[in-house]
Amino acid sequence: MRPNYAVQLTALPDERLEAFVNDWLANRTKDYNSHERWSGTGDMGRDVVAYVTDQRHEGPWDNFQCKQLGARLSEKAAFVELGKIFMHAAKGEYTLPRSYTFVAPRGVVRNVQAFIAHPERFRQAFLDRWATGIAGELVENASVPLSEEIRSAINAFDFTQVYSLDAVRLVDDSHAKTVLVKWFNDDPGPSPLGVAPDQLQDHESAYISQLVDIYGECAGSKFENPAAVLQDARWGTHLRDQRTRYFDAAEFDRYYRDSTPPDYLSTFKDEVYHGVSDVYTESNGGGLERVTRVLSQAATIQASGVLGRHARVQVKQGTCHHFANEGRLPWK
Repeated sequence: MRPNYAVQLTALPDERLEAFVNDWLANRTKDYNSHERWSGTGDMGRDVVAYVTDQRHEGPWDNFQCKQLGARLSEKAAFVELGKIFMHAAKGEYTLPRSYTFVAPRGVVRNVQAFIAHPERFRQAFLDRWATGIAGELVENASVPLSEEIRSAINAFDFTQVYSLDAVRLVDDSHAKTVLVKWFNDDPGPSPLGVAPDQLQDHESAYISQLVDIYGECAGSKFENPAAVLQDARWGTHLRDQRTRYFDAAEFDRYYRDSTPPDYLSTFKDEVYHGVSDVYTESNGGGLERVTRVLSQAATIQASGVLGRHARVQVKQGTCHHFANEGRLPWK
């Protein structure tokens, strides 16, 4: 059974929740140009922000206000937190955000949910309540009156772009997959099996050409092309096996590139490389002996972490063909 990561998220300290959200935003590359944490003293109502363009705060941006509380976010807290944005925007500290999201792992109270569902009612409530419920809560030992600048900021803000995000919805978001692996050691499961297409692909040409030369050496006569090898009773089966391994490793790469942090895949490949590099060097005769010894060694490697857990024998062997293809450990 999959662990309840939503419960684990509610147990994170404030700063760790902000860091989790920051990592989550790092995966939303199609939505944002960059992101930044502003938490701590002087954050001006911003915990984590995402910039839509390289203009950052001088262009459109979204604010993610993290509220790690022992209960659901209260109505008062919602008005005060969003009120800080209007106060600082009115001072010219930054432009109004394009959207504002309360990241509250335990959710928000029903009244806040109702205000979010009724944007114009929410706007009017800010104007009506400023003097009695907001002005004295924004700055310690001071009251911030509803100036014309603040009123203009409230009227200019698009209240349809206020959202709340609880722990359940956050961990279920597709962009959170790799973050859950990094933070809670989530297991993304095994990769699908790779399938070698009937037609040779351009991206596999380097290691294939190296093997074709090796087969020619073994057969005592040069093969004209890979198609000629595939028609050979002995070496055709061998080449098909290598292509199966190559494409299984390619599917493994694709799957874990999308479901784990970037360093996981590079670490796995480095472990396979160092696991076979000595055998590769010792096989100074090259040819089929080198291929056979390196692939045999690769099959025995016990890589670390979640990728090591799911790395099939043919994936580890196919990774060696990728090394040959890239020139890292060429077969010839």
